[in-house]
Amino acid sequence: MKLHYSANSSFARKIRVLLLEKEVPHELALVNLWEENDLHRVNPLGKVPVLELDDGTVLTSSPLIADYVDARYPRPRFIPEDLEGRTEVRRWEALADGVMEAVAAVMYEQRFHEEGKRSQAWFERQQKKWQAGFAALERMLGERRWCVGERITLADIAVACHIGFIELRVPQYFSRDAHPSLTRLWRAMEQRESFQRTAPK
Repeated sequence: MKLHYSANSSFARKIRVLLLEKEVPHELALVNLWEENDLHRVNPLGKVPVLELDDGTVLTSSPLIADYVDARYPRPRFIPEDLEGRTEVRRWEALADGVMEAVAAVMYEQRFHEEGKRSQAWFERQQKKWQAGFAALERMLGERRWCVGERITLADIAVACHIGFIELRVPQYFSRDAHPSLTRLWRAMEQRESFQRTAPK
């Protein structure tokens, strides 16, 4: 299998970490999304991550890819098999992904529109999303070591990957003081080999 990824995508990093944690053999295809590339040949949406299977099947979107990888290589599990545990991990992932999507929307606005043409209303709308999302994740985590259960899951990977990207690119959008529990989780996750090997630059 081959993973098409961008070094700057926290969604792709989520899958890279999962593959490394599970020790799944895979190829990597680095894509620069800001230059001419042939990613549309694999994914008509032109987005990463994309997992190209050995039989030619193509999987897009990080939740779908994570679901496939965890089911295909179930030891160890990062998405519980039971409905309650699975739903809880997915709930965390969806919220973390939504926070990152709101931040990314603002970053795209700033990249492609001159300052005078940027929409303040758009910024404030997205800001409310990531601020409320971080606040909810902070409450959910509390004093627990892991997001769900007693061991690492996809929830922890998703949260930490997105915080890591935001901390590197737009640290003003994440307050460590206001989110001590999330900060603790993120710092602990960044010590893992899988995170060190996939750290954005």
